[in-house]
Amino acid sequence: MHTCKGAAALFYLERLPCPVLVTDVSGYVLHSNLEFINLVGPGVGDTMERYFPPASRIFLQTHAWPLLLNNGEFSEVYLQLLSADRQPIPVMSNARISDLDGERVVVWLFFVAKERQRFEAELLKARQQAQDTAAKLAKVNIELQRANAQLAEYAAEVKTEAEQLVQLSHTDPLTGLGNRRALSLHVEQWINCATDQSVGSLLLIDVDFFKQVNDRFGHGEGDRALCELARQLLGSVRAQDTVVRYGGEEFAVWLPYSDRQGAELTAQRVHDHIARVQVAGQHITVSIGLTSCAPQGQKAARFLERLLSEADTAMYEAKHRGRNRTVCFADL
Repeated sequence: MHTCKGAAALFYLERLPCPVLVTDVSGYVLHSNLEFINLVGPGVGDTMERYFPPASRIFLQTHAWPLLLNNGEFSEVYLQLLSADRQPIPVMSNARISDLDGERVVVWLFFVAKERQRFEAELLKARQQAQDTAAKLAKVNIELQRANAQLAEYAAEVKTEAEQLVQLSHTDPLTGLGNRRALSLHVEQWINCATDQSVGSLLLIDVDFFKQVNDRFGHGEGDRALCELARQLLGSVRAQDTVVRYGGEEFAVWLPYSDRQGAELTAQRVHDHIARVQVAGQHITVSIGLTSCAPQGQKAARFLERLLSEADTAMYEAKHRGRNRTVCFADL
């Protein structure tokens, strides 16, 4: 069991680039970092079980907790967390019993499936460096301050030229958002781990009267507005959502494990955030087409084609009805 100073430990847990939960050895929640709150939604329950669907709760009780209490730790255990809208999110979990100000606590680290490869590369390099300096860094809650500094350094070092080219091919050069390739990749990753009953949603967003901005104020001002729109869109979604520039003044937001109700809440946040963007003192508005559906055995390409077609139809209906509104495809 490893000792860490309470305030300092929580400081560095907050800055780990993954969801973190701290409980006592009975599962009572003591602390969660911002990444965890962004993943499952605000609020802290009496016990950690509220964050898991029934199957994962049973697995925790019958396997994970006995393993943890017997060995003091476990790693790479597959579980599912519940998102804010109660949709299952596949995660790999690590846990270790530590000493926090004289109290035995459990530090839980969760790695969302689509982010796992990035974390594995960073952690492998961190472990190797720690072995060379005699303090084996097997878990990210050992020597938290040093590990955090090393992870930041290695994040830059592990980017090879090939990886940078892949990143560029998935990025819109103006806004820094993902592009159509990035959208396809995220949907494909979700399809690979989702069930036929899992629901995903897509928002297709078109800026109202954007051609007038370019015509009246020039493309430089239009580009500035698009970059600000991108920033506001990122501020309106969850950590696991994907925002891309789909083309011109069109944006798309992919919402994994989000049904129609959750997608409508996100669409309203988008309207609220976009209302903060102004050009020459005039507020910008958007028309949004929304669709929600389950894959039902479809391949990723066919599923995405369906999402885009339905969202596009709904978006043009929103424009037809006067713009500055959201229309759901299911209502047409």
